[in-house]
Amino acid sequence: MRRSPLARFAVRAAALLLFAAGPAFAQSTPGLVPLTDMGSGTYRGYDGGLYGGGSNSPPPAHLAAALAKAAEIVPRDAAGAPDPNGWIGFIAVGMSNTTHEFGAFERNADTDTTRNARVVLIDTGFGGQSADVIANPLAPYWTTMNQRVGAMGLTAAQVQVAWLKEAIPGPANDFPVHALALRDSMAHVVRNLHDKFPNLKIVYCSSRIYGGYQQQGGTSPEPQAFESGYSVRWLIEQQVAGDPLLNHDAAAGPVRAPLLLWGPYLWANGTAPRADGLTWPITDLETDRVHPAPSGEQKVAALLRAFFAGEVTAAPWWPAQPGARLRVFDATDDAHVSAAFPATNYGGSTLLYASQGADVRSIYLKFATSAALADSVLLAKLSLRVLTIGGGQLRRLDDPAWSEGTLTQSGAPVMGPLLMTLPQSSRDGTWGANVTPTLRADSTGTVGFVLTTPSINPTDYWSKEGGHAPRLVLVVATPPAAGVEPFATAGPRLRLGFASAHPAASRVVLAFELPRDQDVTLSVHGIDGRLVRALASGVRSAGRHEIVWDGRDARGEPAPAGVYFVRLSAGNSRESKRVVLLGR
Repeated sequence: MRRSPLARFAVRAAALLLFAAGPAFAQSTPGLVPLTDMGSGTYRGYDGGLYGGGSNSPPPAHLAAALAKAAEIVPRDAAGAPDPNGWIGFIAVGMSNTTHEFGAFERNADTDTTRNARVVLIDTGFGGQSADVIANPLAPYWTTMNQRVGAMGLTAAQVQVAWLKEAIPGPANDFPVHALALRDSMAHVVRNLHDKFPNLKIVYCSSRIYGGYQQQGGTSPEPQAFESGYSVRWLIEQQVAGDPLLNHDAAAGPVRAPLLLWGPYLWANGTAPRADGLTWPITDLETDRVHPAPSGEQKVAALLRAFFAGEVTAAPWWPAQPGARLRVFDATDDAHVSAAFPATNYGGSTLLYASQGADVRSIYLKFATSAALADSVLLAKLSLRVLTIGGGQLRRLDDPAWSEGTLTQSGAPVMGPLLMTLPQSSRDGTWGANVTPTLRADSTGTVGFVLTTPSINPTDYWSKEGGHAPRLVLVVATPPAAGVEPFATAGPRLRLGFASAHPAASRVVLAFELPRDQDVTLSVHGIDGRLVRALASGVRSAGRHEIVWDGRDARGEPAPAGVYFVRLSAGNSRESKRVVLLGR
């Protein structure tokens, strides 16, 4: 039986009182040091570092492979072919903690205009879907995941990036046995991901947050939560060591998995700060001491955002790109109506309900956008933050003449046609629907939607009064920047390439051909457009030329490993190529 909000509040209050009256729990756990801070230290005979040997960086060969994979993460069409007008699907994989944290990250990142607008974030985590459950390729989770990708208008062939955070609840205190079991279950999960998403290039993995506020026998106590970091590390080490069941390289045999890397490392020893200052006080967790509270969700969301903003393998695809940008519009009006109380207005409620059965409830949403945007909308996502259960039916609402302050069931506008049926989503995650046709067809600057459910189990979401406004996340086309000269489209073209077979090295030989004698500039730029090194300037004769970039910047210092762009200009013509520079 589903509890009312008041009953749920009473349960949480009782749990808080029980905690206050109960035994003292560990604000930090003696003997545990974050993997990132261990240096040359060890834990029960195992060394530290995210990648072993005290190192928090991937081995050079694995980094090189990852950078090459990152260069393949490009917008793709529905069939998976590279297409500048396509999309990069980015999904979350895992359990309730995953959806809570990714839900907060998605909400924040959807307002981040410094990121690539063609990266479509889709929260596909789901409560209860632990590693041992979704290791089964036939688990219902995978069907729901595909439905949620489809609800955003994407196909499996467009999904190219994933964040994986998994666990097996209630592990025994028998390290390394439980950590190895989690590693092996996650190996099945990443193989499932490869089989279901053929263009998935990189999976970024994270382990648990602090669990020391639970007793042994709980869902995620210490030291098991800390030890789950070894599960992730050992999984990646298996791939680095060449395990054929985790092979990501077609040149080495059948591909069985995406390339695996650490994402943000989330564990800190309770209130004891780790080297970067991260802590996990009990106030960052819900009263069950397992799931992050809103402050904990935001803490992980910030770690994810900082990670992708600074991660070298995200540099080719995460930062903002020309041609598209994000515009976000929060709902101006949101309310639900009740058939059981047809004259009651719920416009000031912090929650939005849809239900069937004895009390049929429907949710009304209105957005004031801009009619001038209609022709430039490339993608429109309707996004809501879920309270306990999301999903159901989405309908268009053509009548804008209502307000949340007066809306009642007896005076509610007539619902429009059914747009789609959305799969279930779980507590504290996000729910997203592709409503691009509605935005493109709008000529008024005001659009509306109605959410209903065919289920007797109500679906519920936060309203704008609850601090999580329903929103429209628009990807809109942008014109070229003023003063930027388009590439020449007629006449002889420049041809810029690489003298070696693959543009990934610590030393790059650049080859270019000129159709005639021309004044040439050849330069290397960072992913943010800054000039790193000028390689050539002056008149060059017609024909083929080769110039070496030794991997150093203008000061003669080694440039950091990462993605760069080489630009060749001659007259009114320009060419550019992406190059991956490996560390020395």
